[in-house]
Amino acid sequence: MRFEGLDLNLLIALDAILEERSVMGASRRLHLSQPAMSAAIGRLRDYFNDEIFTISKRKLVPTPLAQSLERPTRDILLRIRANLISVPRFEPANSQRRFRIVVSDYASMVLMHPVMKRVYQSAPGISFELFPFNDRVHDQLQRGDVDFVIVPDVDVLDGHPKQYLFADEFCCVAWTGSRKIGRSVSLNRYLQLGHVTAQFGPTRRAAFEERALVKLGYKRRIEVVAPNFTTMATMVIGTDRVATMHERLAAVFARNFPLKLLRAPVRISGFREILQWPASFHSDPALVWMREIISDVAAEIDRTPAAKMTFG
Repeated sequence: MRFEGLDLNLLIALDAILEERSVMGASRRLHLSQPAMSAAIGRLRDYFNDEIFTISKRKLVPTPLAQSLERPTRDILLRIRANLISVPRFEPANSQRRFRIVVSDYASMVLMHPVMKRVYQSAPGISFELFPFNDRVHDQLQRGDVDFVIVPDVDVLDGHPKQYLFADEFCCVAWTGSRKIGRSVSLNRYLQLGHVTAQFGPTRRAAFEERALVKLGYKRRIEVVAPNFTTMATMVIGTDRVATMHERLAAVFARNFPLKLLRAPVRISGFREILQWPASFHSDPALVWMREIISDVAAEIDRTPAAKMTFG
């Protein structure tokens, strides 16, 4: 299809190349051969009378004109997808829709597990694909490559709708067989113990509790660095180490492993989990339906105060 002499298929190619910065990457993304993608770049150069890309260190570098086209090209394709291509009706019971969600292992266990159980009961054909956080999550949301992002309130992404889900606090987790850790732990003892914490992603970002404690001026002896929150809990079993983690996730593990919960001897501010979705797909019937289910389950979680959990 052409619009004022421009083959609109070239916009799809341009968007992919601007995102991937690689002919091979864009070819794979669009399921095209590399010669076909190279031909598309040639046609873009002819239409805009601009090089569009130059090559530096085997990477495609967009020209100033190509950079100026990146945002409007993406917006146009998102609008087409949201308003012309998306199916206007959504029937959950018969749907084969796959929802793509960026979520931590914490929210996967505490929130998404009960969400998926509820969805399975009424819409068994629906599936989920969960992704870990990365430094491209804002672009993924902007492009509509993911349907939802679940983040703590301190990490909310600008420019997209958001909705409060539930709140949580922090507590300590220890092995029930530890002779050095009783039903409570003092601040001095807490700082003397070996600790398990987590770091995330390629940048090895410290967990929230570690950043909070450093900000408060406390220094712990960290003996184990886990790749996620889930591993943190299990790494204390059989040792005298302690982990400081979310109360709701800790309670889940305490019901299934030889773990006990203790009140943290230092006050770490709680946090709120937030749901976000692409602004361009705010009215997508499937996303509206899923938002309602996630909100209902989150409200049930939020009505269970952390104070009702058993410590010691």
